[in-house]
Amino acid sequence: MLTADRIEIIPVPGIVEQVRRHLPAGSSVSVTALPGHDLGDTVDVTLELVAAGYDAIPHLAAARIARAGELDEIVRRLSDSRVAALFVVGGDGVQSGPYRDGSALLSALRDDAGERFRLGVAAYPEGHPAFGIVEGLDILRAKAAEADYAVTQLCFDGAVVGEFIRRAAGDGIRLPFWIGVPGRVGMTQLLRIAARIGVGPSLAFARKGSNRRLLAGFDSTQLRHDAVRGLGEAASAIAGFHVYSFNALERIDPRDGLDVRVRARAGTSGP
Repeated sequence: MLTADRIEIIPVPGIVEQVRRHLPAGSSVSVTALPGHDLGDTVDVTLELVAAGYDAIPHLAAARIARAGELDEIVRRLSDSRVAALFVVGGDGVQSGPYRDGSALLSALRDDAGERFRLGVAAYPEGHPAFGIVEGLDILRAKAAEADYAVTQLCFDGAVVGEFIRRAAGDGIRLPFWIGVPGRVGMTQLLRIAARIGVGPSLAFARKGSNRRLLAGFDSTQLRHDAVRGLGEAASAIAGFHVYSFNALERIDPRDGLDVRVRARAGTSGP
């Protein structure tokens, strides 16, 4: 069973039953807020999972919040539960509500909720469609004053992720990083989703070589090792692995996880 990773899910009908079937109570489960999905679904699924004994973390996206009063209602519902952490992003789509971006929403949550929740933010090892790597590091540095942890966007090249974490540490960004890795979802589905969410040059890495031959699903084992190899002192910044499951929970491999971080902190490098 799962022991080390944090699993990201999409809040669709039946997902709570799927989580209960495949993940043991106590697992850390991150609940997305994607374009086209109602933020209420994210909150509802989060609260169901918490009631079932999971450590559930809802994504709150600025683009999904239409009015300030809506955020107040969400915070009130979550504050009355055992939810301990939130993940705060800008979200894709037109920012037509009161929060222009993820930074504005992060500040509003910190002001309104104080230290009630641990607040997480996104980090982009390959940049974002709206900004490059350098600007992304500047944004992350500004957010670090109010955030408690960061999660890296899906990237298929572990060396790129490792370099990003080293660079962030060198720039004085003192946040624990959850390294985003793909779950063992089918390769065709994985590439389709990755292209849609704007994964950068590392997408080519997943299309060639041994990874392309893994038609049953992308295996993130080597990616994990490449991400932590050679981190040195920066390895202390790794909080764990954030698995983008795309709801393919039956494919999660219980052998993945903590051993990679242990090796990184010990200074070893082999798979």
